[in-house]
Amino acid sequence: MNLTRRKLAYAGGLMAGAALIGATSAVPALACADDDLAKAVEDFRKAMVEANGARLLELSADEMSFGHANGVIQTKIEFVKSVVDKAEVFKRIDLVSHQNRVAGDIGIARHTFDADIFFQGKDISLTLGIVMVWKNVDGRFRLFARQSFKPITV
Repeated sequence: MNLTRRKLAYAGGLMAGAALIGATSAVPALACADDDLAKAVEDFRKAMVEANGARLLELSADEMSFGHANGVIQTKIEFVKSVVDKAEVFKRIDLVSHQNRVAGDIGIARHTFDADIFFQGKDISLTLGIVMVWKNVDGRFRLFARQSFKPITV
């Protein structure tokens, strides 16, 4: 087959058109992934407030690392047990200032965690920054890592 400028230009036009179609059809897929991530974050919040261990287990990867602002790091089982056994009671959790981003099968969720909890015999109001790393496994997001931090106030 002889390659001419005309054939190369035609092939290039076809490739550009295919890429454009792929790019525009990916937009709804990305929006859907962002919605799925937001739903997973909200489901996790609800499960914490309801102390729903089964749901927390379902939403968490077996390898999950759950980091607290005080430096404590828990495994999946340790965290779920602390919620179910009421070592920490989440009376109210509001998540605000959401920033969700999905790249491939990885989702990163950032937000401010504003909560009232009962911990070590005390009622505590908390405002923390949170970053969560999720991975889409078999069509559903699973939490792999969560770290909270105390925001700097000036």
